[in-house]
Amino acid sequence: MNSAVEIGFERALEAILMRVFHEECHEIFSVKEQDIPLSLAIAYSGGLDSTVLLHLARRFSVKKDISLFAFHIHHGLNRQADKWCDHCREVCATLGVRFESRQVQVDRHSKNGVEADARSKRYAALGEMCRKHQVTLLLTAHHQDDQVETVLFHLMRGTGMAGLSGMDSVACIPELKKDSVIFLGRPLLSLSRKSLSQWAKENGLSYVEDDSNSDTKYTRNAIRHHLVPVMSDIFPGFQNRLARMSEHVGTSQKLLNELGEEDLRTCRISGNRLDLAQVRSLSASRMENLLRCWLIGNGIQIPSTAWFVQAKKQMLEARRDALINLQTDGYVIRRYRTILSVERKESERTNPSASVFLRWTGEQSVLLKSWYGRLEFEKSETGVDEDWLRKNILRIDPYRGNAELKLVNRPTKKLKNLYQEAGIPSWERLFLPLVFVGSDLIYAGKLGQSAKYIRKQGKCIRFNWKAFPVMSFK
Repeated sequence: MNSAVEIGFERALEAILMRVFHEECHEIFSVKEQDIPLSLAIAYSGGLDSTVLLHLARRFSVKKDISLFAFHIHHGLNRQADKWCDHCREVCATLGVRFESRQVQVDRHSKNGVEADARSKRYAALGEMCRKHQVTLLLTAHHQDDQVETVLFHLMRGTGMAGLSGMDSVACIPELKKDSVIFLGRPLLSLSRKSLSQWAKENGLSYVEDDSNSDTKYTRNAIRHHLVPVMSDIFPGFQNRLARMSEHVGTSQKLLNELGEEDLRTCRISGNRLDLAQVRSLSASRMENLLRCWLIGNGIQIPSTAWFVQAKKQMLEARRDALINLQTDGYVIRRYRTILSVERKESERTNPSASVFLRWTGEQSVLLKSWYGRLEFEKSETGVDEDWLRKNILRIDPYRGNAELKLVNRPTKKLKNLYQEAGIPSWERLFLPLVFVGSDLIYAGKLGQSAKYIRKQGKCIRFNWKAFPVMSFK
């Protein structure tokens, strides 16, 4: 007869698989069912919790005929780390589970702290191994006690509802996402550390003991060894009630996320841009919720409440003609007039600085790497004469505001003025190509072709500029 631990694990994992392979996760993460191959991996440290997870996952995978991997991260922070890695490899060999390990370099002087840096490096390495082996779902051994410690940790930091909702049974964290979608599953969240320890003892499992788990200089260890015992004395069984509370808060947070997505559909202009006029039509609470959803959805981890308050003030209250440029953790948030946008920092893109020469020989498009996009040549009834175009050398120049262009039915103007009238921000203009023949500007990206070179009959070509999505730059 299966124990309560085994039953609880199987029910939780089946629920996780239902979420990953059915509608809820498809809507959240934009994944189609046919895109998801079924394979599992566990993050295996060799400690009590992950050892129990390994044995439970192996039983489940054998029963359901699912591929199973065990991934171990060598942090290099403990002198016993080599022995732990060897232990994990031997256990997996005995069980017939495919094993792989990675060593990471943790920054002991990271401004975010050793724990945060280790976590970030750990999940990045786990993500690499998942992609290598085409693993869809990575399981971690977080249990009910971890959930309680997480909620208390966030409570002490003055976090919002997202923090108080604790850990979800299914998540998709940035370090795992990257160029593919890998889900994180936590099938032990309803089980206590005590019940896992008892199950390990009954099944004769061997595991490693990490002495750093008792070092209370780490915040979570201090919560576990100092705060939780005091709370348990005053409020016996408070862990169950706190875990229940986090579930209720999590449900409320999901409703806020759904409302935020609905408001985003109304306020989003295109891609990752927001129309401030639409945003300001919402109530103050909905505006705040919308901006949080927008930032998080674009990969920005909000560092603190103080930062968010200041960012919100600049985004919403600065003068209309002010150029807002907020930097945070690899991203930049910009405002131009009534448009908000977010993208990776400019340091990841180098402004084009030299001309490029090309002869058009009939291609549908030409890659312009320095401008991060493609110049397209479309056959049309009006445009540049095709035969004339083939005979001339095109020069692609970087942006300069004093160049002049005459658009159809409009007077000749400097590009700076034309781009201002078109509402195109200054930082975008740097990556829009200017196409010259000799000294004549015949096309400017996002503005159009020179009226002087537009023919209204015969075989013609129209230029079109297609920029790569900004968020795809790495």
